[in-house]
Amino acid sequence: MLRVIVSPAKKMLAGVESSFPLTVPALAGRTRKLLDGLLGMTAAELQALWRVSDRLLGPCLDDLARLRETGVPSCADDLARPPLVASLSPAVLAYSGIQYQAMAPAVMDERSLAWLADHLRIMSGFHGCLRPFDAVAPYRLEMGARLPAGSCWPGGARDLYGFWGDAIAREVCAGEAPCDAGGAAAAVAAGPVHVVNLASVEYAKAALPRLSPDVPITTCIFGEELRDGRPVQRSTASKAARGSMVRWMAERGASDAAELEVFDIGYRLAPELCHEDGPRRTLVFMRAS
Repeated sequence: MLRVIVSPAKKMLAGVESSFPLTVPALAGRTRKLLDGLLGMTAAELQALWRVSDRLLGPCLDDLARLRETGVPSCADDLARPPLVASLSPAVLAYSGIQYQAMAPAVMDERSLAWLADHLRIMSGFHGCLRPFDAVAPYRLEMGARLPAGSCWPGGARDLYGFWGDAIAREVCAGEAPCDAGGAAAAVAAGPVHVVNLASVEYAKAALPRLSPDVPITTCIFGEELRDGRPVQRSTASKAARGSMVRWMAERGASDAAELEVFDIGYRLAPELCHEDGPRRTLVFMRAS
């Protein structure tokens, strides 16, 4: 089973409808704890946490105020509860950044959307790990954020990597790999899942180090040119390429990581730049001329 991980986007939409039913995020209990912590912070503390300008602070505070009023869904009944339902969208349709524009889930057919539901997982600073049709409302919280000191963060976590612990890795493998029943630092046990990493370093870091060393991981890199023999990546182009690859996989119903080698939308595999270390492999795609 392929399990593709991607980053979220800062830009979000509210109240987007879908033919697929909404689901409750698996880690909603932890999200409520985060929300409680955020609601106890001052505007100045939140601005520092969010790393936003004065111009962007207002909209971010508005989103938080709406979450204060509605809360986050924690059970199926919440998905029909006003006013919460008016702000909810399926995660894959809520994010509207470059990656999601290239992915274009809004115009996918039912078969491709069903593939996303089975295979795609979205990393999130606020929700941890989201399935494509998990219900979300606009929020602001990047995975790399540093949490201010305070007792509201479980275990005295100082950042979101510590807050989420191994919970995200467990969800990436949920239903496919038996998980260790140990503490927060325990790694996810090996299983038949094969992770395709299309997330940024910031978000991949929340899951990959917590996986068992036996879990196969294929990381895809998209280079624009070579500099000193190494691929040069550009953020905007890489985001678009990741979204295109997800769409390409969904449309062909990809079931094996080996299929990625023939991806050819704007890029071509450069075998001489690829490398592997046991079950961990890096595929490098270079901009097609």
